[in-house]
Amino acid sequence: MKLDLTKCKVRWDRDNYVPKKVYDFETEPLAGDPRKVAEAFLKENLAVLKISAALADLQFEQVTESLGGKAVLFQQHFEGTPIHGAWVAIHINNAKRIFMVMNDTVPAPTLEKKLGKRKAADFLSDKEIDAIIAKKAAEYGTLATEIGKENMVYAMKGTFRPVCKVKFGTEKPAGSWILFIDRVNGHVIDERNVLHKATGKGKVFLPNPVVTLDRDDLLDLKDSDQPVLAPAYKTVQLQELDGSGFLKGAYVDITKTKNSAQSTSLEFLFNRFDDHFEEVMAYYHIDSIQRYIQSLGFTGTKGALNRPIRVNTRGTFEDNSFYDPSPGRKDITFGTGGVDDAEDAEIIVHEYGHAIQDAIVPGYGQKTEGRAMGEGFGDYLAGTFYYKYKKASRKVKLGEWDAKGYKPPQEYLRKLESPKMYPADMEGEEHRDGEIWSAVLWQVRKLLGAKKSDTVIIESQFYLSQYADFKDGAEAIIMAEKNLYGGKKTKGLTRIFKNRGILA
Repeated sequence: MKLDLTKCKVRWDRDNYVPKKVYDFETEPLAGDPRKVAEAFLKENLAVLKISAALADLQFEQVTESLGGKAVLFQQHFEGTPIHGAWVAIHINNAKRIFMVMNDTVPAPTLEKKLGKRKAADFLSDKEIDAIIAKKAAEYGTLATEIGKENMVYAMKGTFRPVCKVKFGTEKPAGSWILFIDRVNGHVIDERNVLHKATGKGKVFLPNPVVTLDRDDLLDLKDSDQPVLAPAYKTVQLQELDGSGFLKGAYVDITKTKNSAQSTSLEFLFNRFDDHFEEVMAYYHIDSIQRYIQSLGFTGTKGALNRPIRVNTRGTFEDNSFYDPSPGRKDITFGTGGVDDAEDAEIIVHEYGHAIQDAIVPGYGQKTEGRAMGEGFGDYLAGTFYYKYKKASRKVKLGEWDAKGYKPPQEYLRKLESPKMYPADMEGEEHRDGEIWSAVLWQVRKLLGAKKSDTVIIESQFYLSQYADFKDGAEAIIMAEKNLYGGKKTKGLTRIFKNRGILA
């Protein structure tokens, strides 16, 4: 099918003037393998999409599947070298109709003009690159992982350079670093710490003792097992342990934690003064949220991280927790500063939200707005999952136990009903800006109902790219509701996003 951009909605790339996002259209049903369908569609529409690269320069990467359909992803190459951030995604719904194209390619003439021709002698040697990496790693902390390197073309923010993309992890302080080193002059033209952080403190309750006991006067008291907390403990089933005696099962692996709990009887009956208690918390709550997500239909090839994730419940003495998306890690670390983070189930599920997004869209959160959406999504996930355990006055409050570790103790970490507006109240800080996104998601929940909202919001993650912003997130939710439920709530959803300032 030949696209007619006058009959579609289009978002344009202002720098390269290519249609960055084409949506609100449907092709006729297209039978066949999704990759071949996408390649045929691209071949016919390269000119319309202003993709000047040859089809051979768009290398197939993967097919992801969600409840509403499939997305076929291609990465752009230039003279055999991958271009960082240059992708095309063709989205196909369950009716086998293409309904959206996301285009982050760079026009070939622009690449040729900006990069020019270079000889091998123009580039730094591996030894010179390694020396730069060693110097930078020493600045960040103690090297904790192997160093990964890949030659690429960097084509972002008006900069076009041949680079070496470098990935490594550090500890003291914890970090997961990505560097782009210019292969000609050795300059570090971009560097970022991609750890997803959350301020926390915590333990194994359902979801935490403040909620269960309905008391705001509780304090951490250095992990002491206070008699007042006794009614907050719940005995639960730990499903699908692998039989090794460790907390290791279908969706969680706690053995990354040093001196992790082991029981031949598979009984892990600890109270909070024992550090193993947080291990049970992390296992149970991650396993539970994953099983809930699967109950919505996200199973098998349509899964959202339906595989084991490694967790360290005592990975840092600092008062934060994080998901590390770097290759070779893909794990969650919880901090023990203040209230131990893994004592509060809402902190556990929030961090797992980051892992879900990275599993669906590897490298998610390249923009500050995308990272804010990640924080908002994590908060929403925790809020909706534990909603039924809370009395009315607590339903929109998050991290009420974790917040007791602050000096002075706080009532909660964040709320799901912020009055903040977009873009007027954006601060450029992902946790505070994330309050706007979580508040919008909470409005979506009120409109659609809990189960449909949870399903639509998770489905919408499959429609995002690494560079997603708030507008992309809003449009993804509207499209997900249309694909799953026929678009009956399109007007209501659009009104929510317009009233918040996200959609015009």
